Amino acid sequence: MKWKIPFLILFVFIVSTGFVSISGAETLSWNAVTTYTDGSTIPSATSKTYRAFWSTSSSLATLREMGSSSSSVSRTFNVNSEGMTRGTSVYFTVRATVNGVDSANATPLAWAVPSFAPSAPTNLRVN
Repeated sequence: MKWKIPFLILFVFIVSTGFVSISGAETLSWNAVTTYTDGSTIPSATSKTYRAFWSTSSSLATLREMGSSSSSVSRTFNVNSEGMTRGTSVYFTVRATVNGVDSANATPLAWAVPSFAPSAPTNLRVN
């Protein structure tokens, strides 16, 4: 039996609300896999799952998984909970699994982790 490897054509997007929230919640999304590496179509009824990762290295030397495997083509994550350092760059990638076979990692997407200063103190008073 010849194994077919899913071909992950990945367009990754970071979707945010247009401002940096204190909670640090962001969403990473991508297009679903539709073909194997030989160009044949993956039937629409075939189960596909995805695993999202991030790294501080553009070579993806050390991957940190974001959540667990899911059939969703997006992953909402919290910058703070993931341990991303604000004001630095991180690199995202995703792997698809079809019929128990993993795809290669998607081409990394560089993203600048938002940095912000705390608000100025308010309500100054002398007691």
